[in-house]
Amino acid sequence: MKIRPQAFVIREGGYTAVELLLVLSLSAVIMGTFVVSLGTLSNSRPSTSLSVTNPLDSTRRANYYYGSSETVNRDAVMAPHYGMMAQAEELREQFQTDIVSSTAIFCLYRTGLNNYRPHTIFYDPTIHNELDTSQKFRNHLVVDLKVVQPTQYVDYRNPQNTALTQPAENATIFLLTFSKVEKLFKVLCIYEIDVLRITSTSQTQGFHASVRRFADNPVLATMPSGTSGGGSSAAGSFTPLAFSSGYEVFYPPSVPRPDPAKTNEWTTDGFAPIFISFERATRLALVEGTAIDRFKIAAERPFYFIWWPDPGAKNLAQPASNNTIDVSDPRQAYNHMGGRTSFMFTVPMFPAL
Repeated sequence: MKIRPQAFVIREGGYTAVELLLVLSLSAVIMGTFVVSLGTLSNSRPSTSLSVTNPLDSTRRANYYYGSSETVNRDAVMAPHYGMMAQAEELREQFQTDIVSSTAIFCLYRTGLNNYRPHTIFYDPTIHNELDTSQKFRNHLVVDLKVVQPTQYVDYRNPQNTALTQPAENATIFLLTFSKVEKLFKVLCIYEIDVLRITSTSQTQGFHASVRRFADNPVLATMPSGTSGGGSSAAGSFTPLAFSSGYEVFYPPSVPRPDPAKTNEWTTDGFAPIFISFERATRLALVEGTAIDRFKIAAERPFYFIWWPDPGAKNLAQPASNNTIDVSDPRQAYNHMGGRTSFMFTVPMFPAL
């Protein structure tokens, strides 16, 4: 049997009317979907671009942004804000760079404003104790040097996860580096994290959150000793660090339109702890109770978990899930921070020593 090869029929001309109608129908569906998506994005833009006028009082504005020309009127954008997210990402990269350049990092909880931003810090290893924890660093500033009041930085180790024992929502991070002068720590930079709860009915209620970096003032740092801003003493240099960069965002309450008469409607909102410190396991030789001993797990170098407020979050509501971890487990103090922010850091206390 012979099999005849199949003939290929070539049709001349363009598309049929049915084919054209099908293409036009598909195009209409695609364009319609695009228009709906664009409309949704446009409608949602106001909720991500609102701002709050002057949520900070003049004292805080001057303190938070020392050396900045924007201390008189300063609006804060409303969360979530993805433009502010870009600034936060830039600051994250700077923080990682600063960590690598540091010889020691100390995190301290703070009760209010910070007025201590020195250029250098005096330290004599022959007369001063070893600075192997943030607590000892605080003691060095308060007792040895007497440069800050005891109430400025909290006498504190680690928090319990209860409403009564959560730490302050303010923290200062000192990043120290090598100095060319004997017995002086050079302060590479200082980071400050503040989460201010605003409950006054005369203002927009919510939280003003900011992370700010302070570094060498390019003008004062070059002044000779004895001029304005210069000079030094046994406590270190008087030259103050200046505001370098940062980000800020305003979080509305998790309860829409809170009733001013019901002050407890959003009391569970907040951002704590800002950091947790883990000490060396060798410190278990000194029994100090479960609340403190559970954090003594570092094999060699002590380290921190640090969280920054996330400009991409809608609010600072606590997770709805209950904390079922036992109090002997260190995770009990911070497991509620999981998923609340994309800005979490694992930072060594002594990266270069």
